[in-house]
Amino acid sequence: MTEHLLDGIEAVDVDTDRLRVRVLKRTADGDSGRPLVFVHGNCSSGLFFQRLMLDLPAELRPLALDLRGYGGSETKPVDATRGLADFADDVWAACDALGLEQVDLFGWSMGAGVVMQAIIDRPGRVRSATLQSPISPYGYGGTKDADGQLCFPDGAGAGAGAANPRFVELLGLDEADGTPEGDASFESASPRATLRGFYLAPRAWPTQ
Repeated sequence: MTEHLLDGIEAVDVDTDRLRVRVLKRTADGDSGRPLVFVHGNCSSGLFFQRLMLDLPAELRPLALDLRGYGGSETKPVDATRGLADFADDVWAACDALGLEQVDLFGWSMGAGVVMQAIIDRPGRVRSATLQSPISPYGYGGTKDADGQLCFPDGAGAGAGAANPRFVELLGLDEADGTPEGDASFESASPRATLRGFYLAPRAWPTQ
């Protein structure tokens, strides 16, 4: 994934006691500056923070982590019964391996839920936290109160409950079936269209 790095950003692999974590950092920072750790959301990686990292003042040391199974980090199972705690433990393991005792945290979407869990687990190590479009630290189910009680017994209110039914149907479309010719709903609701429209920067997309 090094071909996707902007000038001034470098990627390093950090071995922790839990897994190998890909970390992006500014080339000019070295090991100096106040560490600011970025945690990305679902369907993304630390690459999303590159331009912001480059624009931050020199006194900060921005570090963007790839969560397990994303970007360049090692893929390992996630115990969903722990909410986002596996991810939060990974963040602290990476901080430990990097020798970071206290950090500022920035979390986006699912990453904001990870940051909240990280604060719950080790509040004394967090100087500040910024949450962008957060979800619950208990995961994608709709929850309430500090114990993560479900709002409804069947999990109503979860993010998946708002998914376009046509999108879900198209997830199961076999590649051998090809693109339904002339199907407008495929072009607007397909996983590929969703990925391009909501997660990737505009560009001249190839037809295949």
